[in-house]
Amino acid sequence: MNVLLVKQLLKEQIIDFDRMIKKSYKAIGLKEVEAIFLMELHTLTEKNVKSINPTVIASYLSLDEEEAANLLDSMMQRGYLSFVLSENKQGVMTESISLDQTIKKILTYYQQQVDEAIVKTQHESDTDESEIAEILEIQLQRQLKPLEVEVIIKWIHEYHYQKNDIKAAIIDAVKAGRTSISYIDNVLLKKSKNQVGKTIKTNRKKSKILQDFLES
Repeated sequence: MNVLLVKQLLKEQIIDFDRMIKKSYKAIGLKEVEAIFLMELHTLTEKNVKSINPTVIASYLSLDEEEAANLLDSMMQRGYLSFVLSENKQGVMTESISLDQTIKKILTYYQQQVDEAIVKTQHESDTDESEIAEILEIQLQRQLKPLEVEVIIKWIHEYHYQKNDIKAAIIDAVKAGRTSISYIDNVLLKKSKNQVGKTIKTNRKKSKILQDFLES
């Protein structure tokens, strides 16, 4: 989901900005007063208030102008807000506050939540290969075949892929709707070839059985 889509959903009141902030403000590094500040800014933009400045903000919140100015500057510096220029129907350029950066942070947070859920296991694993095997069994909703387990073992012990790289490849596969050992193997191989100064082996030699299995 991109920022423009979220803004359209907000405009049509399909999703609620205040609710998004309340659910995620701590996770994206905001204090309570900053969360309230952003919600008020969003309300002002929804009301088409053209000139949003410390004086205007202070009149809506229990802040004086200096506090409002400092808060606005701080959130600009930390990448939650930005100023944007737009041209009105009369051809006059006007400056307004954009909340796009905050929306991006919220989307990133929820995307991380989704990604973590994909590679979450139900049990603590003794080895990397057993953890990867459990993740794949959850995603495939079946027990792995012996050859699939052999591929996982080779990923870790022969090709020396890092566990987090394998998890990232699984996430990519789930997003693409192509959750299979062969697809994940191709993702890992492509990534290893694209790495600069890599230590991962890319000239991999598979047994004929594994080669036929991965290409099937």
